[in-house]
Amino acid sequence: MTPIDSLSLPPVPPPAPADHPWRDVAMAALFALGIALPGLALVSTWKATTTRFENRAMAPWPAPEFARSFAPAFEHAFADRFGGRDFLVRLHHGSLLRTFGVSALRTVMPGTDGWFYWLGEDGQSLARHHRGTAEFAQRDVDATVAEFRRRRDWLASLGIAYVVVVVPEKFTIYPEHLPAWVARSSAPSPFDRVRDAIARDGRVNFVDLRPALRDAKSRERVYFKTDSHWNFNGAVVGYEALMRAVMQALPAGALSAIAPAPRPAYVPGVDYYRGDLVQMLGLPSRVREDDVAPLGKVLGDTTGRCARRIDKGEFPGFEYFACDRPGLPRAVILRDSMAIPLIPLLSENFRRVVYVSSRKLDRALIEREKPDIVIEELVERSLHAPGALPMDR
Repeated sequence: MTPIDSLSLPPVPPPAPADHPWRDVAMAALFALGIALPGLALVSTWKATTTRFENRAMAPWPAPEFARSFAPAFEHAFADRFGGRDFLVRLHHGSLLRTFGVSALRTVMPGTDGWFYWLGEDGQSLARHHRGTAEFAQRDVDATVAEFRRRRDWLASLGIAYVVVVVPEKFTIYPEHLPAWVARSSAPSPFDRVRDAIARDGRVNFVDLRPALRDAKSRERVYFKTDSHWNFNGAVVGYEALMRAVMQALPAGALSAIAPAPRPAYVPGVDYYRGDLVQMLGLPSRVREDDVAPLGKVLGDTTGRCARRIDKGEFPGFEYFACDRPGLPRAVILRDSMAIPLIPLLSENFRRVVYVSSRKLDRALIEREKPDIVIEELVERSLHAPGALPMDR
């Protein structure tokens, strides 16, 4: 046996063959392209402002400066826009949901039987409003009720009626499709506490839609399975209950009848819908539901409607509608996205109506519009918002 010299150098390998130069060039070019592509894609994504799946604002590009804060700010902005991001996010979200049945987002919860639930912008809506494991402080109840009362009293001093309507969360109306581990708290919910405090005060016209929606769901589906909102069936139920309260709040004879709500025809196998929750999870092409009350058909058919939008979108956050039927009242309506299917219904009842995407009541707007009634619509998870955004004194 030849002894091994531990200090000797290893043999020099033979030189690489030179008979495939184009292969080496191609591999190097593909590698360089793969490294450069995420940055090159910024040509089309540079001015994007909203992420496709998280439904949030993108991190803004920082102003160039020699500061320690520039690098992390640039990294956050780049991470929201680099090429291939949407593909990778979709692959990640879909793999988690299909393989393990879990959501990649803390704001979206898969339920049973194809149902998905929105947990609020902070991911705590279910815990706060259903399970009772996150606090809804009594000071928030008191602040909301006090602000509703302030708005009502100020409007009443001008001879303007005021009605508040709260749209329940999907888990409030359809708790049976939540995961089995989710249990409802036995304590009164924030919705209950606000409603009871308003009832004790007795001054604010408050519409609780929960009984009407629970009754209606025994006959038809009133919320989307794959979306965070109610469907048009639910909106019609809410509209009819709200307008009964509006008629009572207005002076006698101010509104002689409630405009009827259309009922769009559902065609099985043709009408389907992909909601915002499955889009946020990156699954719109794989998951869909029957659109049992197609809102698109209502919006697309304007032949039987009097109300027309009279602004051209030049005032962000405001929408103006007018109907030329004589004798109708005027209205200002504070709203969120739950009111989208209500707009074509409510607008038929007013000569002029302004929809405002805000929780804050603007005194100047009211004094300028001189409405006969102010309607405040808000979703259950926003019950704290009026108290946090009081009317200017």
